[in-house]
Amino acid sequence: MSIPFTQGYPVLPVAEIGAALAYYRDRLGFKIEWRDEDRFAAVSGGVITLFLEHAPNGPRGVSVVLNVEDADAVHARYVQEGVKIVDPIETRWWGMREFTAEDLDGNRLRIGHVDESAADYSSISEE
Repeated sequence: MSIPFTQGYPVLPVAEIGAALAYYRDRLGFKIEWRDEDRFAAVSGGVITLFLEHAPNGPRGVSVVLNVEDADAVHARYVQEGVKIVDPIETRWWGMREFTAEDLDGNRLRIGHVDESAADYSSISEE
């Protein structure tokens, strides 16, 4: 039996809430929703909400996949803003035009849009 989940929120570990919030707002284009002192915060963009949790010694390298209408436009904006791009924009065999950006704490945002014309699912099997 599957569980009917209704929503999910990724929690990204960050070394310092204030610096992370400024980066997400000023460089990545998110809106600051709320902040619980220097422990926890939420940012949003469109229908996406990400939680940021103070974890100076916590895990690094969490990845989140975010879909947008135009990945090329977001990529251009991020390049202009000086955002660290760790995987260049390209159309993948699975039908996504995407790139990966990295925040100040090593968390990765894989951002893309669907390009079904490029999809090749021939190597994928269903179980």
